[in-house]
Amino acid sequence: MQINRELNVSIFKNREENIKHPELDHEFGFYRAIATGNKTMVEDYKNLFAQRANFDENENLQGMLSKDPVQSQKYHFAILAALISRLCLEEGLEQEVAYGMSDLYIQKVDTLTTVQQVFELRDKMVNDYTNTMHNTKKNQSYSRQTAKAIDYISNNLNTRITLTDIAEALDMTPSYLSKLFSKETGQSISAYIKVEKLKAAANMLQYSDISITDISEYYHFSSQSHFTASFTEYHGLTPKKYRDKYNNKIFA
Repeated sequence: MQINRELNVSIFKNREENIKHPELDHEFGFYRAIATGNKTMVEDYKNLFAQRANFDENENLQGMLSKDPVQSQKYHFAILAALISRLCLEEGLEQEVAYGMSDLYIQKVDTLTTVQQVFELRDKMVNDYTNTMHNTKKNQSYSRQTAKAIDYISNNLNTRITLTDIAEALDMTPSYLSKLFSKETGQSISAYIKVEKLKAAANMLQYSDISITDISEYYHFSSQSHFTASFTEYHGLTPKKYRDKYNNKIFA
């Protein structure tokens, strides 16, 4: 078969030119650290990779997937996004979140024009997945009822969620759920919902061009002024300034 001949030629060339792919134990150790939300280990692996001279810039160390350096790094990026998303699924991340993050990042990388932009986006993706999994692992330490309440909130952020709605969905009394949730999370359900909506709104500001008004309405804030005030209090920036700072920093 032609593909076998081409593969043998490629392997021969790689040996002749001393082209080596990253060690598997380092690669998968890094992926697993991300998927388990182990921030310390992720940073340790980053430092390890940084010690390998010019790793990012040297296709001989990574493997050349395209003659175009930018396209080659985009392919590496897409592979990394796919692997991480699936490992995170295995570790308990919701399917919609895991695949949603992967899709968003791959769409973003497709618009980039320099290798450096791809590297910056890759680091951001790694950090986002690590932080998301870190929080997911914390949630897994909650009781089954609280974990289900958190899942319900996550799946219904674009609706008007009330304590009664959640209690009915979980077949619990509102008073018992309220006390249990506050005891385990350290905050009321209403406060938790508000924070989660503000986090989701920040992601939309960063990764989409949806207007601030539409985002406010999508997450059912009582008014845009209420949304702006709440967002500013939590994130330290107005929605517009947040978008200007984070949406354009990498992709402008």
